[in-house]
Amino acid sequence: MSDVPAAYLEVEIDGQIRRFPVAGDRILRIGRSSKNHVVLSGDPVSRNHAMLQYSDGGLFYITDCGSRNGTLVNGARLATPMILRPGDQIRIGNYEFTFHQETVDQHSSADSVERQPSTNVVFALSLITVLVVDIRDFTGLAQRVEASKLAEVTGTLFREAGLALQERGAWAQKYIGDAVMALWLHKESAPEPHELAAVFDGLSSLARIAGRLQGQFELGAPIRIGAGINSGWASVGNAGSIASSDYTALGDVVNMTFRLESATKEIACDLALGQGAYEFLASCMDARPLFQRRVVNLKGYNDPVTVYGAGWSTLPAVLEALQRFVNP
Repeated sequence: MSDVPAAYLEVEIDGQIRRFPVAGDRILRIGRSSKNHVVLSGDPVSRNHAMLQYSDGGLFYITDCGSRNGTLVNGARLATPMILRPGDQIRIGNYEFTFHQETVDQHSSADSVERQPSTNVVFALSLITVLVVDIRDFTGLAQRVEASKLAEVTGTLFREAGLALQERGAWAQKYIGDAVMALWLHKESAPEPHELAAVFDGLSSLARIAGRLQGQFELGAPIRIGAGINSGWASVGNAGSIASSDYTALGDVVNMTFRLESATKEIACDLALGQGAYEFLASCMDARPLFQRRVVNLKGYNDPVTVYGAGWSTLPAVLEALQRFVNP
């Protein structure tokens, strides 16, 4: 990419001024982990703190990777990925970086980017936990219930689910047909126990909401739901525009969570955990007695996948164990 203007970060580390070039063909990662290109010490710095990437038009942007103490650009905490200008001051922990870049010999500068209402907000790589909940036999429900009542039922479920998930820290929610998807962002390379507790508490709340609908709307049969939970890395950001935001996550972890929910029917359980979510849960509690390990073929995957199934009756035990870990 020879037409990419030269750029670099300048910072003082251990009394020495150092320069780190930013290239157009790779990501520059900053953090405490030795796997980063810029390795910083000190507790205020997260293991994977921030990263710089090239954007179209000869511009570079910086993204905070869900760090605990945040990334500051010119004194303001970074909330979404931001285009950098020459001279911008970036503070990460106790380190002050200066961004340098040759003059962009194009009309499409950072100012013109800001004036473009259709410009997409860039994506950041983040560790997330995904929850997908789907109404079982929605086709049968639609055949039994008239359209106006069905709209009331699903509207109530989605409205109350949205409030419950928001109260439990879900970063984003989507309603896709008869399914609900919620995302939790994690600040480190593993979710905290209280974050996992929020995910399972949110699922428990959705199960209670679904359980109330039969009596509330005199349906004659209960609303049954299935759920999938998985954790992993994904590209997180705004897939819409400044005028119409649509914050979402893209990655295999999201796709697999939908497949996990579908697999609950095959393994005859209410909830299926992916390997990532199960390993994080198992690091906080003894999950073996509560989840049944199964190997299944998921649609779209060439190789069999290990999943961990459980029924709704296990949720109180999971929450109790996580709460003991959070408040020993």
